[in-house]
Amino acid sequence: MKYYVIEGKFKNFQFSLEEEENKELRTAFESFVKKGMDEGHILMMGGRAHGILGIGKGEHLDDMLQKFEGDPLTLADVIEYRMVEMEEPAISETAEEFFK
Repeated sequence: MKYYVIEGKFKNFQFSLEEEENKELRTAFESFVKKGMDEGHILMMGGRAHGILGIGKGEHLDDMLQKFEGDPLTLADVIEYRMVEMEEPAISETAEEFFK
């Protein structure tokens, strides 16, 4: 299994999922992320300035890229993703506590 930092950058600097006009898209994206978490290939995902960041896992990069082809943000053509493989990640035994 390989682990990836997932970086999504909105194509338009002005775009925001917080805008009322993007409410349906945000809801669809949240469902996509929840499904990925339930299936075990997304650990975490959150907003950043002009995009999103996350951590995921897959058998290989193509596996991850294929999963994000169905992302509502990708389908709406509002985001570009970059995925960077982490080699030999060290994981804290207190990772869950870290995020509280």
